Amino acid sequence: MKTSYVVKQIYKENNNNHGYKLFFGKSSFMILKIISFIIFILIFQNGVAQTRLCSEYEADHQAEQENPDALKAKAELETFTKQFTQNNQKSEVTYIIPVVFHVLHNYGSENISKAQILDAMRILNEDYNKLNADTVNIIPEFQGIAANIHIQFRLAQIDPNGNCTDGIVRTVTSDTYNANDNTKLLSPSWNRTKYLNIWTANNLESGAAGYSYYPSSVSGAWGVPYDGVISLASYVGSIGTGNYTTARTLTHEVGHFLNLMHPWGSTNNPGVTCGDDGVSDTPITKGHTSCVLTSAVCTSGVIENVQNYMDYSYCDRMFTEGQKTRMRAALNSSISGRNNLWTASNLLATGTNDAYIAQVCTPVPDFSYNKTFGCNSLTVQYSDLTWNVDSGYSLLWSFPGGLPSVSNDTNPIVSYSTAGSYNATLTVTNTSGSYQITKSQIVQVQNSSVGEGIPWTEGFEYNAFPVNAADTNLNWLINGDGNSLWERVGNAFYSGTASAMVNSDLNTSGQTSNLISPNILLGSNPDKHFSFRVSYSQKDINSTDQLMVYVSYNCGQTWYERYNKSGSALSTNGGNYASTWTPTDTSLWRKEILNIYAFLSHPNLRFKFETKSGGGNKIYIDDINLDQLTNIENLPLSVTNNLNIFPNPINNESVLVFDLTQSSDVELTLTNVLGQRLAYYKNNFIAGPYDLAVNKLFKTELQAGVYFLSVNINGKSETLKLIKE
Repeated sequence: MKTSYVVKQIYKENNNNHGYKLFFGKSSFMILKIISFIIFILIFQNGVAQTRLCSEYEADHQAEQENPDALKAKAELETFTKQFTQNNQKSEVTYIIPVVFHVLHNYGSENISKAQILDAMRILNEDYNKLNADTVNIIPEFQGIAANIHIQFRLAQIDPNGNCTDGIVRTVTSDTYNANDNTKLLSPSWNRTKYLNIWTANNLESGAAGYSYYPSSVSGAWGVPYDGVISLASYVGSIGTGNYTTARTLTHEVGHFLNLMHPWGSTNNPGVTCGDDGVSDTPITKGHTSCVLTSAVCTSGVIENVQNYMDYSYCDRMFTEGQKTRMRAALNSSISGRNNLWTASNLLATGTNDAYIAQVCTPVPDFSYNKTFGCNSLTVQYSDLTWNVDSGYSLLWSFPGGLPSVSNDTNPIVSYSTAGSYNATLTVTNTSGSYQITKSQIVQVQNSSVGEGIPWTEGFEYNAFPVNAADTNLNWLINGDGNSLWERVGNAFYSGTASAMVNSDLNTSGQTSNLISPNILLGSNPDKHFSFRVSYSQKDINSTDQLMVYVSYNCGQTWYERYNKSGSALSTNGGNYASTWTPTDTSLWRKEILNIYAFLSHPNLRFKFETKSGGGNKIYIDDINLDQLTNIENLPLSVTNNLNIFPNPINNESVLVFDLTQSSDVELTLTNVLGQRLAYYKNNFIAGPYDLAVNKLFKTELQAGVYFLSVNINGKSETLKLIKE
């Protein structure tokens, strides 16, 4: 699901206090916010149906190309389904299906509560047993065929190893922000012949709300790791981060899991072509993204089943009797082991049989904390996130160097008054025993009056890096979730004998690595500039490795982005590709100079170099420098005004950023490679930082190619190259 521009701008305005100044003067500011809020409400009320995208077609199409068993299994399952239907098997036996939720999270709102998951299970069971109260709103044309599917879903009580479980697994990963099939491997599927696997994530790479495969698409060994449902966490249940409008996404996706198509057929594009889903009692339809209950577009006089759970109308209320037969056929077929899910032996094995007596599970301790960095005295809020247990357990926290040093509270608040690096330990005890987790060096407190002096340089020349043997206050910090983190290397450098490097090739897409400096004491003269050298090459056009640089004036408690380049914009070898990358010549390095003028009034600064892997090569940095600024008039706008566009290659999320230290005339001219002017903009802005959506600045629709944006600020110009892929 893509966030609308309006929503993004409201968020920016509320957090940055400058998001709209490009388009409106200060006096219009509050009016604009009110108008924008109204637009937001209208978008939410009227546009939600357009965001209920289920990328089932793309997923199944890819599966049929990659899975050698898929097409044969598809034919076999269709033959079986026809025979099952012809035999008129109207059994009302309730099939019980064991379920496991894999919650993929990074300690954000996507770490949904058990209560929210139970609410989702409630909705599933109501919808599949015709217990949902809104069946009274089904229009008369379909009241008679609205079906009770007689399928019940139960959270597993026994895991594949025979251990006690509450049917929920929680896995910490930054991949939750861009999840796909490979993300499922981070929380491996439980035996798909015994459990329905449901993964939840913050965001899906496809932009969809969720997707599932047909049983035939994942038939055979290829499909074993991927079989099941993956959904946005915010589309699970109607409480917590969920809501009533989107709560039936799982009902829809489980329909695909049980071999139902969309009513218009096996595509993800409703409203395009009249089509059929292979079910006799669902009328031919184009599909719907709004709730027009009298729609009869495809066949004159035939009302379409707009209220079907497999449509996109968002007024869904029902399955039909024909869909019931098709789903129950899938559960009686051996394709992808669906016929084993509900067997008596499997219900015993998964603890989902009626007679099962719940056991006391082994708790899995976990916790979060709201701050990592700070100066001098720092207060941190800890929160218990223990899972696989509901209640009946006790907590014992240990905070060496903190006050208090121990606690039994659920969410203790701890103060740190001395500079240092601190651990925290949580011990959870219930009748099954005591279990412990320690997170090391998670709180970093610095003495704001101690740090490196000016001029400051870092060339990674000492062997002990990141440790400073003479003064631990001058240690660098390295952390992240990647397999490869920043390290000192001696086989590549711009000067001296070493540099710092991250091997993005060893990380999965989206994994990060951070390199964080100690405090730098600025002294009294504010005229200083920050620079560093970087070296990188793409492997191919799809390499999107990213380097970001942040600055903090409060010892790292708050970070402000000053640099962001990825892919071809980050490349330093003239746009060429390389299967591996080790710079062997100084010409393969580029000097970057960053604007930090807004922060130079503070007594000290810290810097953070963050990489985000994108299927490419090693990234190197060297010769970091913070020193007196000279010849400011010769520096480009990208330095003096922090001028940049990112991401670039540009997309609908790209922004033009710049800082103004005074009221300024800003003039923008967009041209193509032939020098033809495509768009022009000019305005006067007050002092402040700006981030402007590129697709709103220039109304023209850009085709794939190279473009040039000339930026003129108070008579000083710089041209940026834009790439549209």
